[in-house]
Amino acid sequence: MTEELQRSVRAIHDLERATRLWELLRDNAQQVINESNADPENQDDSVETDPAVVKARGVIAACNTYIIAAKTRIDELERGN
Repeated sequence: MTEELQRSVRAIHDLERATRLWELLRDNAQQVINESNADPENQDDSVETDPAVVKARGVIAACNTYIIAAKTRIDELERGN
């Protein structure tokens, strides 16, 4: 295995591991939103203005961006670009 191929394999491995972590973080943020929605006290429009929900939505958006970027880079590395 060439040195360049080894670097690509290692980069793919690191990106896949990072993706799994971002997915876990995203799932935890989604749990905050789900719990807030299930809370009977939050059945009015206040759920969308709840600071924890707003923060969770930001985390989800950031994680989705990182996940997409990582998967794009993995595809590039697998194609040899």
